Amino acid sequence: MARVSLRVTHADNEIVVFLNGLVVYAREQEEDVSFDDVTDLDPYLTSGLNILILVGVNWSAAANYQGALTIGDITQPFSYQKDDAQPGVSWIQTFTIPA
Repeated sequence: MARVSLRVTHADNEIVVFLNGLVVYAREQEEDVSFDDVTDLDPYLTSGLNILILVGVNWSAAANYQGALTIGDITQPFSYQKDDAQPGVSWIQTFTIPA
């Protein structure tokens, strides 16, 4: 099985990541600052297809979520930015990971 990791570099204001329904990463940020969090997803993978869901929650004004999912040698970036996002869930992205 290929190594799988999640990199998050922006989470304005909050991001929660679920893998097969389990929270595997969560971060809250008061302001839009860059950082570099990497989470190894291998311990959470099951045989067959795995579903990774990223949920961005905005507290007010602008929203910004950035990072990448890496499966083996393949990196799939994700990015969502909106200057006038409404409070609440502002972004959802889903990935399917074969294992």
